[in-house]
This record gives sequence, structure tokens and C-alpha cells, in this order.
Amino acid sequence: MKIFTDAPEGMTVVQNAFIDRFMPHANGEFVKVYLYLLRCADSGQELSLASIADVFDHTEKDVHRALAYWEKQQLLKLKLSDEKVILSVTFLTPPSEERASRAPADSGLSAGRKQNSADSGSNPDPKKSTANEPLSIREEDRPSRARVETLSAQTEIKELFFAAEQYLKRPLSSIQQNDLIYYYDTLHFSLELIEYLLEYCISRGATSPHYMQKVALGWAKAGITTVAEAKEETNLYNKNYYAVLNAFGLKGRAPAAPEQELMTRWFNELGFSIDLVLEACRRTILQTHQPSFEYTDTILTKWHKYNVTSMADVARLDKEHKQTQAKPSAQTQPASSASNRFNNFSQRKYDFTQIEKKLNNIT
Repeated sequence: MKIFTDAPEGMTVVQNAFIDRFMPHANGEFVKVYLYLLRCADSGQELSLASIADVFDHTEKDVHRALAYWEKQQLLKLKLSDEKVILSVTFLTPPSEERASRAPADSGLSAGRKQNSADSGSNPDPKKSTANEPLSIREEDRPSRARVETLSAQTEIKELFFAAEQYLKRPLSSIQQNDLIYYYDTLHFSLELIEYLLEYCISRGATSPHYMQKVALGWAKAGITTVAEAKEETNLYNKNYYAVLNAFGLKGRAPAAPEQELMTRWFNELGFSIDLVLEACRRTILQTHQPSFEYTDTILTKWHKYNVTSMADVARLDKEHKQTQAKPSAQTQPASSASNRFNNFSQRKYDFTQIEKKLNNIT
């Protein structure tokens, strides 16, 4: 992969337009990849997705997504082979405000995904976009900058921002504003449902954007569109949460935010039933003799890896594990004759006949 830029040699030039207009709304990891490529463009070295991924301890897919995102923002131009392998990356001058407001053409790297359009207002189906994805918002699925600006100017969105600031008791960051617009415009949540989302998360002491994204995308995945449906879902989760606390012997308190986040992952992201989660809790207590959400998470992550969906699957895994343990290891060497410090030396040999003759001569 070759990288081209028109910047002067010996320096890395980051244009103000990138810092002012694009960086605040981009994923931090995407920004790292962009800046790293900008730095490498001056060196003349050839790069690969693998080499870039190694620098940041990412996967090649992560780097691919970052490049696709910046191409969508019209800051990069990717040249692809017939096999869709990236041959070169060319940095482009950030588009003007007018040109940026027009939705860019779909790149080959994001084929198959519907792109949000500032003109049409079309959005991808939230169930399709989250059905098999991790519960966090992908940058390429967010509404375009122009779409965000258009919606932010609407009275009802301004009222939503004001209500959110009252819930959070602080001004909203640009990321939080973008998240709220994503819930409204992409997930098609009503304003009432978004306000309940805020109320629900804050009541549990979890106000981080990451946690709120997980809850919102979980609701979208479950097909929840009304406050009543969300309350029914959250009541079920509350029962499950307290069932886990009881299994751990933790009574008389509500789950802490980190505990809620792990339990949300078990029930929502990994899709385990309460029976399987409680079995993992039971095994945690037997193994560690104390409640440990992290240890339970390790068990459930392993079960998810092996496609465990029922107690029968757990029994199957247990049986396979026992069979593996029962297999004899390498042939052990037969034990040698016992030896210790008392007999681990050469024994002396005596000629008792000669000894007797000597004794007779003496006497």
C-alpha cells in the first residue's frame, strides 16, 4: 500500500479544517490511524493493513473500517484492486462546508450498507444494523454531519438536548448530542423513549455514553419502540439482576454500574438465559469461594465461544472436558529402585575368611 500527500517534506501537516470540523466527531482510534498515515506519507515507506494494525494493536478489520470512514468523509481516496485489496491511499484536501453537506458516494469498502443522506433522510433498518453487531455505535452508521446539523436546528431536538442536560446536570458534549440524534434518526426512537432511556441509565448510576449505547442498541435489537415496552424489558432485566445478586449472596443493595454493565452484556450482547447465568454464578462460588462478576464473565465468554445455548450444551462441554482430562499423558518411566541418602553409595565387600585368619593369628 502506497500513501500520497502533497504536504512539504520533513513535517506532518494537519489542516485546521480537519481539527475543527472532522476530528471532534470521529472515533479516537480512527483519528490515530489518520494521523499515523499522514506521518508515514512523508517517509515513502510502503505499508499494509497488517503493519498498521500491529502499531495500534488493532485488527486489520479495524484499520479497514477507519480508512472507509475517512473516505466517506472525503478526506482519503482509496485505490482498490479487482480483489478489493487497497493499493494506495491518497490524502485529499478537506471538502468545503458546501461540498461536505452532500452525502459522498458509497465506497467499495462499505458495500452493502445503506448510507444516511442529508437530502433524503433515509436510515438503515436498526434491527439489521444491530442484529449481529457488538452493542456500540459504529462510526460509519452515524448520520452525516450535515444531517446532524439539520436535525440539531429543529425545535424538538433542541428540547431533547435541554431535557438531557437537566437529567445529566451538565452541558452535553458533541458526542452525546450525536448519540441522541442517532437514537432518534437511525434507531427511530421517539423523543419520549429517548428521555426514558436517559432516565433509566441515570437511575442506575450509569451515565457513560458507552453504557447508554449498549442499552439503546439492545432495545433496538429487541424491537422496542415504546416506553411501555422498554419498561417491561427493564423490569425483566431488574429481576434478572437481583437474581444474580442473590446467587452471589449479595443482598440489601442495588447492583453497581460496572456490575450492571457486565450483566447487560451477559443477557443482551451474549444472549444468555437467566438459568445459564445463574449456573455460571454457582460455578464461580464453587471455584473462588466468593462472588466475582469478572470470573463469571470469563465462564460465560467461554460458553459463548463454544455456542452454549442451554444446560444440555453445558453438560456436553463438561463431558468433553472430563474425557480430555481422563486421557493418559505421555508414558511415565517405571520407578527405579528406591534410593536415598543412606544407600545411594557403593557398598563395601568383606572377605570374612581372611578376617577370621587374621584374628586367629593375633590371638
